[in-house]
Amino acid sequence: MRILMLLFTLFAFQVAAQTPKVPSKIKFAGIQLKMSEGVRKEVQEKVNMLTKSQKHFMIKVNRSASYFPIVEQIFEEEGLPDDFKYLAIQESGYISDAVSSSNAVGFWQFKKATAQEVGLRVDAKVDERLNIVSASRGAANYLQQNNLFFNNWVHALQAYQMGAGGAQRALPKIETGAKTMHITKNTYWYVLTFLAHKIAFEQAIELARNSAPHMYMYADGKNKTLKEVAKQTATSLDSLKKYNKWLKTKTIPSDKEYTVIIPNFTNEPILPVQEAQRPLASTGNTYETSGIKIPHTMPAIKQFTINGLPAIMSNTEISIDELTEKFNISPTEFSNYNDILPHYHVLPNQVYYLKRKMAKGKIYYHTVKANETLWSISQEVGVKMVRIKKMNRMAEDEHELEIGRVLWLKKVRPKNIPVEYK
Repeated sequence: MRILMLLFTLFAFQVAAQTPKVPSKIKFAGIQLKMSEGVRKEVQEKVNMLTKSQKHFMIKVNRSASYFPIVEQIFEEEGLPDDFKYLAIQESGYISDAVSSSNAVGFWQFKKATAQEVGLRVDAKVDERLNIVSASRGAANYLQQNNLFFNNWVHALQAYQMGAGGAQRALPKIETGAKTMHITKNTYWYVLTFLAHKIAFEQAIELARNSAPHMYMYADGKNKTLKEVAKQTATSLDSLKKYNKWLKTKTIPSDKEYTVIIPNFTNEPILPVQEAQRPLASTGNTYETSGIKIPHTMPAIKQFTINGLPAIMSNTEISIDELTEKFNISPTEFSNYNDILPHYHVLPNQVYYLKRKMAKGKIYYHTVKANETLWSISQEVGVKMVRIKKMNRMAEDEHELEIGRVLWLKKVRPKNIPVEYK
């Protein structure tokens, strides 16, 4: 195994050593960007500079590959285009405690006032700018606000650096709702630099995903010390301190949920004892853990959060009566929350909720996969079945879902928009 991983790493390094060529057309956040030849050469020079030192380039590649799964999950939940994950490479190189000359801090380089505006806590006990989960949600919030103003993700990107007002004054023309844009010598330098980062790192990071350290999200830390979390998750305390510099005090505060990052540097990643991360892959009514081995100390029931709701998953079949007794909830309530009958058994590796499911999701859409049912999707996204039907204008007796159908989860599909299939 070690030899295979070494060979894979060497292969990834060799591929990364081949400097990517900048195309004349590139897609970003659903917008087709067409570059003039002069700009293409300018972006190519930026790519060449980013990849010039293979040692420093691969350090950023591996660090980004570790954080990408977390950022991708958050952006999906927040409805932000996936491409923005490359922006944190440009801003901080995914260094949690990076500080700029203007005193912007953290993964997404927020100044204190801006961080607080997007809901981050910054004080003597906690600095959420250094927390990849909190800061990424803050960045998604900020970028979404910009896009509400411009209805153009390229303009929203420019506004990330200079503010919405500054971008509005600087832009010669606001291209609201554009699906195609021309990138010219007049395009703001920050946008060109972002495109260079996306092109330079995209392929190398994809190749590095399997060999980079895995990061897991742990949300059950209220009133605990990192030492207690380390013991509970069988993790080095020094590693926890290194990856959780956002915590400035001994004990994790209880005013809200703070996610602790659990790093794992072994070839075969192990889930922490309780994992806040959503299951990694869905196959109908059951979940897989993508080959991840669960340690012997893993309890029968683990807890995490989906759509802001407390959820559980058991690794063995258990009766509803047995389960609800553990969580001080009545079998009737539990059955109602999960759209099942009280005499049912809780199935292994299936998500169940301890509170009533929400009226809308954190993600905007869900594409139906093979073997999925309305119930399994409702359980996966934490949205009531009746609400999914209403948002998708389904008949009361309509239960069958065709593979590839796009379901709306955040608002009602307008009458003039037909059902979409992918």
